Amino acid sequence: MPHATPSRPDPTDAVDPLADEPPHQLLVEGASDLMYRTDLHGRFTYVNPAVVQTTGFAAERLLGMHFSTLVHPDHRRRLVRFHAHQLRRGIEHTYYEFPILTRAGREVWLGQNLQLVRDGDEVVGAQAVARDITLHRDAARTLRENEASLARSEQYFRSLTENAHDLIHVVNLDGTTRYLSPSARRVLGSDPEELIGRDARELIHADDLPGLAAQLRELRGTTLSRTVELRVRHRDGAWRVFEAVVRNLAEDPVVNGVIINSRDITERKRAEEENLRLAALSRENPNPVLECDADGRPVHVNPAAESISRELGMSSVRGILPEDHAQRVHAALQTGQGFQHVEVSVSDRVFSWTYRPHLPARVVHLFAVDITSRRVMEEQLRHDALHDALTGLPNRLLFMERLTHVVARARRHDHYVFGVLFLDLDRFKVINDSLGHHVGDELLVVISQRLKDCLRTEDTVARLGGDEFAILLEDIGGMDDATRVAERIQAELSAPVNLSGFEVFTSASIGIALSTSATDRPEHLLRNADMAMYRAKSSGQARYEVFDREMHASALVRLQMETDLRRALDRGEFRLHYQPIVDLASGRLCAVEALLRWMHPDRGWTEPKDFVPVAEETGMILPIGQWVLREACERVRDWQRRFGARAPESVAVNLSAKQFSQADLVEQIEQVLARSELPASALRLEITESAVVDNADAAVVLLERLKRVGADLSLDDFGTGYSSLSYLHRFPLDALKIDRSFIGRMHEDERSAHLVQTVLALARSLGVSAVAEGVEIPEQLALLRALGCRYGQGYLFAEPLDPVEMEARMAAAEVWVDG
Repeated sequence: MPHATPSRPDPTDAVDPLADEPPHQLLVEGASDLMYRTDLHGRFTYVNPAVVQTTGFAAERLLGMHFSTLVHPDHRRRLVRFHAHQLRRGIEHTYYEFPILTRAGREVWLGQNLQLVRDGDEVVGAQAVARDITLHRDAARTLRENEASLARSEQYFRSLTENAHDLIHVVNLDGTTRYLSPSARRVLGSDPEELIGRDARELIHADDLPGLAAQLRELRGTTLSRTVELRVRHRDGAWRVFEAVVRNLAEDPVVNGVIINSRDITERKRAEEENLRLAALSRENPNPVLECDADGRPVHVNPAAESISRELGMSSVRGILPEDHAQRVHAALQTGQGFQHVEVSVSDRVFSWTYRPHLPARVVHLFAVDITSRRVMEEQLRHDALHDALTGLPNRLLFMERLTHVVARARRHDHYVFGVLFLDLDRFKVINDSLGHHVGDELLVVISQRLKDCLRTEDTVARLGGDEFAILLEDIGGMDDATRVAERIQAELSAPVNLSGFEVFTSASIGIALSTSATDRPEHLLRNADMAMYRAKSSGQARYEVFDREMHASALVRLQMETDLRRALDRGEFRLHYQPIVDLASGRLCAVEALLRWMHPDRGWTEPKDFVPVAEETGMILPIGQWVLREACERVRDWQRRFGARAPESVAVNLSAKQFSQADLVEQIEQVLARSELPASALRLEITESAVVDNADAAVVLLERLKRVGADLSLDDFGTGYSSLSYLHRFPLDALKIDRSFIGRMHEDERSAHLVQTVLALARSLGVSAVAEGVEIPEQLALLRALGCRYGQGYLFAEPLDPVEMEARMAAAEVWVDG
């Protein structure tokens, strides 16, 4: 880049800035870093020789040019905006990287420190120090003397050298260090002040001193420079290799010493040594190794490369190289960056090539690995990852991948129609449970083949899991085509199947969803078909249903419910109401059950039956359940402190099946009890029959762990599930809750009364208490007392109350029902 020539200073100035300071202008002029300044409008007002050399433009051409003219067009607008932002905001210093285009059209990336220039408080421009970070070129330029402008520009040039990347070292004739640039902290680990005044030869390796002295003798009496390699001691004791541009200015009246501009090339030297080592080892390497010149011509080929070329019938090693080999070599030498994992398939072999540029020699080393077996293994792994192991059909992942492609095709073509079928086998669980899983697996294999026989080659049938299948019908005429396929499948599946000596009959419930618009999403289409399948299954077996607008509206409502649920907890929309559990003999409050309510911002109070099933399905029940447990324990503990004997002795909290299956459930409960300071015995966990009976052995282990914590355990809605008495005695329960459906009929249905009496007798034999739910009228209360039931819960005592109402009742009465 061009550089401006400052005017000569006034010799009458009272202070000579060079009397005790380093010659900063000479340092800037000779630096390998690009240094320039601009005015407020971004036009160059000074550039050093390194800018000229890097860009290829003459100084006269650059001065007055806007700096963005050199910037690559793709980055120009961003950089101009960034530069203006820095000037406008007064940001003193920034670093950023960007590409420029040289006069020859070559792209060069610069890493640049940009600093504001001020005249007093006013910003008058900017100055920059930049480095070519594309090739990491060894740029060291001759320092130029400019005595006329030195005095006036001393402060400016000093600020440039302070930001230099290279190490700038000024040594007096007696060998002592006169100046070190701040970069010494980075490259040598020492502050410049620690080294100034010390003998510079202490830093240089003793073996390198004679060569340096010889170079200085040759430079005596000239303004030339020499480039030498020196080993310099780092503060940690390690020797670092530097490439130094040395200039002897002993006869100069200003400098009167030696200026050394050096760059750390330790890593580059290590890389060169590594390349030499690799070259030495290439002859013994069983894999192909090549060295190519700048045009991509192999100049060295190891025996393994020649042997493999002959084995594959190639006339030269070029036959196993990538087609764009020459371009890759050129790019590697241009950018200094190599390439990895460049794959080439030759006959039935696959090679992976790595390109490593060796810039000093302008060659590229190539290393190949035969990855044929790995590629075969990867293909097999990919197949396994996308196909069902039992049937060989595509799995859910591959089905969704193909469905995604078909949706994209439909968006490009207005009249392209496709359909999705979702199948679930009827009575498959009965076959599995009665005849065994091996027979069930045989059935799935037979069904898979029958489904394929019903389809065209361009259609896809996939096993999604268990006894669920999905079918993708591509490019069909409309709904009639989809329903004909469903009917064909029903007819095919109606034929009996002989499995291991058993004749088995099965059918399928099928849901159909047709593409409707360009806004279709793959996961929604599959879900629509799934919803239609559930409609078919609920309407009877061996049926198909077509997804319609009503299902779509229901799906949207459910989707909105899912979205609202995820936000409700964060927004604090959930509330707990508390229903009293009363001692039927004394009428006193003994416990409360915490019941969840949702204050929806649009729908108002929402009952659990309207949102808990969705929370269960989406997994939101877990964080919601944690909140319920924490809130209930803290609330009841607060009441116990405030209301004493009138407060409930314990609180019952329902655990869903998903909560009950959490691995860290016990730890969660322990943390809540510790935080709320509620005694463990004051917490009663209510668990449904299905949660414990479905996996009784695991349930026993978990219940015993909960008992060890100290919490009471209650089996909720007893008598409505499928509980087995053989398991019941194994559960460490404290209470059974008699379902409201029995309590509600007991005063008018003798069988219901006998059933309640039986449950009470069972509870007494197990040594647990019983709680009657749904007590609403005095007649039910009288019967329960007569049967010896101790605890009751229902609207006769109180409906679920919010905390304020509950506190008012506790404050007003000690007895919740008359004796």
